[in-house]
Amino acid sequence: MSKLFGAPVDTLAVVLSVLLVLALAVIGVLAVRRTVLMKLGVRNLTRRRGRSAIIVGGLMLGTMIIGSALGFGDIMANTVRTSVITSLGQTDEIVTTRSGKAPDIATLGQATSTRYLSSAEADRVVTAARRAPGVDGAAPGISEGVAVQDTTSRTNEPQLTLFATDPAAMSGFGQVTTESGAGASLADLGPGQTYLDRPAADALDASTGDRLVVFVRGRQAPLTVAGVVRYDGTGSDQGALLLPLDRAQSLLGVGDRVQHVLVSNNGDATSGADATTAVTDQLRPTTSGLGLRIDPVKADGLKLADQQGATFLSLFSTFGTFTITAGILLIFLVFVMLAAERRGEMGTARAIGTQRRHLVQMFVFEGAAYDVLAAAVGAVLGLALSVAMVRLIAGALSESGIVTIRYRLTWTSLLVAFSLGALLTLAVVTIAAWRVSRLNIVAAIRDLPQPPRRRRRRYGWLIAGLCVAAGALMIASAFSSKSAVALLIGGSLVLVALVPAIRSLGGSERLAYSVAGTGVLVWNLLPFSVYKALVPDLKMGFDVFVLVGLMLVAGATWVLVYNLRPMLNGVMWVFGRSTRAVPVLKTAIASPLRNRFRTGATAGLFTLVVFTLVTGAATSGSFLASLNDEKTFGGGYDITAQTSPLSPIRDMRAALASAPGINPADITGYAAQSYVPMDARQTGRAGSYVGYVVRGLDRNFLDTTTYDMATRAAGYGSDRAVWKALAAHPGLAVVDQFSVPRRANWGTGVVSDFQLHGFYIEDQGFAPVPVAVRDTQTGTTLHLKVIGVLADNVPNAMLGISTSQQTLAPLGAAAAPGVWYFRVRDGVDPVAEADALEAAFLDSGMQATAQSAALHDAVSASLTFQYLILGFLGLGLVIGVAALGVISARSVVERRQQIGVLRAIGFQARMVQMSFLVESLIVTLVSVVVGSVLGLWVAFNVVQDSAGQPGYENLALVPPWSALAVILGVVVVCSVLATWLPSVRASRVYPATALRYE
Repeated sequence: MSKLFGAPVDTLAVVLSVLLVLALAVIGVLAVRRTVLMKLGVRNLTRRRGRSAIIVGGLMLGTMIIGSALGFGDIMANTVRTSVITSLGQTDEIVTTRSGKAPDIATLGQATSTRYLSSAEADRVVTAARRAPGVDGAAPGISEGVAVQDTTSRTNEPQLTLFATDPAAMSGFGQVTTESGAGASLADLGPGQTYLDRPAADALDASTGDRLVVFVRGRQAPLTVAGVVRYDGTGSDQGALLLPLDRAQSLLGVGDRVQHVLVSNNGDATSGADATTAVTDQLRPTTSGLGLRIDPVKADGLKLADQQGATFLSLFSTFGTFTITAGILLIFLVFVMLAAERRGEMGTARAIGTQRRHLVQMFVFEGAAYDVLAAAVGAVLGLALSVAMVRLIAGALSESGIVTIRYRLTWTSLLVAFSLGALLTLAVVTIAAWRVSRLNIVAAIRDLPQPPRRRRRRYGWLIAGLCVAAGALMIASAFSSKSAVALLIGGSLVLVALVPAIRSLGGSERLAYSVAGTGVLVWNLLPFSVYKALVPDLKMGFDVFVLVGLMLVAGATWVLVYNLRPMLNGVMWVFGRSTRAVPVLKTAIASPLRNRFRTGATAGLFTLVVFTLVTGAATSGSFLASLNDEKTFGGGYDITAQTSPLSPIRDMRAALASAPGINPADITGYAAQSYVPMDARQTGRAGSYVGYVVRGLDRNFLDTTTYDMATRAAGYGSDRAVWKALAAHPGLAVVDQFSVPRRANWGTGVVSDFQLHGFYIEDQGFAPVPVAVRDTQTGTTLHLKVIGVLADNVPNAMLGISTSQQTLAPLGAAAAPGVWYFRVRDGVDPVAEADALEAAFLDSGMQATAQSAALHDAVSASLTFQYLILGFLGLGLVIGVAALGVISARSVVERRQQIGVLRAIGFQARMVQMSFLVESLIVTLVSVVVGSVLGLWVAFNVVQDSAGQPGYENLALVPPWSALAVILGVVVVCSVLATWLPSVRASRVYPATALRYE
């Protein structure tokens, strides 16, 4: 990855490292100047090693989340980078007649009828490149898709890459080697021989000596495998045949023409891309004079790799925000409990002259020691966790086109995770230390409750005024920026102002926090339509999800904590009728009521994690259930197929009638699409042409497709009217759903640089948008009008600008159909029919896929990612369970004398144990219920808002009840288990020993 939080990773690593070093240096200077305080703080590490291990474990979880997100981004970026390097090798630029720019995610189709360069054109480009500073190699080449049959192993492969170049010009492009590492050369191949790289050999189950048949341009060419080799730069990472250039030209029947010229810059396979801009500028005079195009393929590929890595990082860091917040609460809770345990000790220290700042320094010394160790362990475990997560989703990634995972973690990620985790923990420790230092000396020595602090009313009104002013400013900015985040924060701040206002008016804490908490809950639980009515054109995204979650949990915790007594009294009324249960319940209820802050922090921590899990599972499950519709996904067809650009099928009706193994009666309809890479731009606006894909849809497709529109131009009353208009009026077009901006961007990525402006996909209508598309091969420019945007439930196979084939007629053979859609009659298995089509049209390199199989693969991949995200969020449950374990363990120590008194007045050991278990169970169950209700409510709001958009009419809230029941059930069981050992320990306390405990 190159960026994190919008900043270069290397720079961020340096900045965070410097800040951490400075922070530790300050602590070190204080330790030298306050040696006694340092020893008093650090000695606690070894006094109770078990407790120290628990604290380190709790502190490291936040760092582990950060490290796992960074590691996941590293692996995914490196995987895509490796795929790029395997495909391109040392090639940094390609000079060709047509743009090779395509969408950044897999789609259906390949360009046909690409014009080859003459030998004179290629020679001029090669000569100019070799003379250019910064270039260490230039060679003519061919990379075409062909169908291959291994007659020895009886294996067919409809699409392998035929790579060819001049053996004498391969200097600078890497060495071909055998699998044993020995050097090899294309010049060593005899007549009728070819090399296979390892992916091609695996696909064909081939080995040296196997006989192959290559199908190209209606001909069959026999070849023999001379060896299996290793070579990066064939133009594909999915398998290739390697031939000398002259023999490939003869096989393809192109005379002395070549497909492109490969250019290699000085440097290795990665660093060579740094010189792309300079090399391109030097070659442009030559290429422009010949009407050729320079594609910076290596730089574009590496940029895409970094973007994909950043996308995964953003996804996991967004969801990880909740878990990190839970970790912060746990850290705060741990040090507050440590302070509570040492309250008498701190009171005595203050009584003999120790200043508050000295107490803060003692805790900071202790926290820093825990912090450094926890951050180091957490960063390493986080990166290890990222490897485990990638292994779990390897199958889903293969469905996305990522077949081979490249596990590589960078030192910068480790350094960022360690530094960020350590700084975050150190900041929380410092704040916690400052809070616990504010104690009443007499109350601390006598172990009495902290007396309430007197607040001056004028300060209360000042705080309320500041909150209202800040909230009003945020709301005002929301109207100008259309930001939902600003609106929600502003409204919440105004409601928070009720706390100091009510207190200044003489109201109780319970009234102030209950009113404010309820207001925050109501404000953030309103349907999204209310916010949009308040602020038209409001923009939403995942940041809203994070904000709403944090605000809801804060509001719910206020309401819960300050209304515990009536709720717990209700528990007593229901379960307290048993004489045996009454004493256990009363003692279990007493501690949460007494330690309100601790109870609130623990409940808030658990509620936050449960809310995130429930919201994520319910929302993603609902969208998957809506999209898992074969009829909608297929668009009226059962099979999709694409053929080799070298062997297009001109007449599908005649081809089906004569195809072996195909019963024409089984296929009740078919349609064709052209796939043409072109430059595109919206006319009437500033901006240059960018590469994208234009699809030519034939009349059959336009007349029968059932794909929906997200929005239509004014004057078109239905989706069918849009398709009919495309068929009847050349020059009209529709675009994919990724080419239009959104107000509610729930993680939808941009897959190309081509973007329309002037309207949003959520708009009910728009004025037709003029677009110009230019064929870089012929220079032909076509002017289109966009009248529709495809809905989100349309598959990625339709990515691009879609128009009629009649519109693309001026492009000639370049617009020949290469993508086919088939409909089969009832009773015919689409999967079996797809296999039959592949076998029948092997000579055309047809790759056919049943829509049901494609949908299954897409849903399975999405489910795998969903479960991975839920597992990632589940780490927060570990934090919650750890919090309960820490609290229970510390409670046994704090309440040792109380336990002795209870045992002395007749409490049995089992009653003491049950009291601790019930106490933790109450907190857990309340958190699970509140978190689940809030999560389902927010998920309902998201689903209800999206259901109003075209393409999601069938969307409804479909929570995965079974999965949630299992997860939340495990949470409850684990919370009981975490409390079990401390409760057993409490039950074994002897009364005499406990009463003498100091």
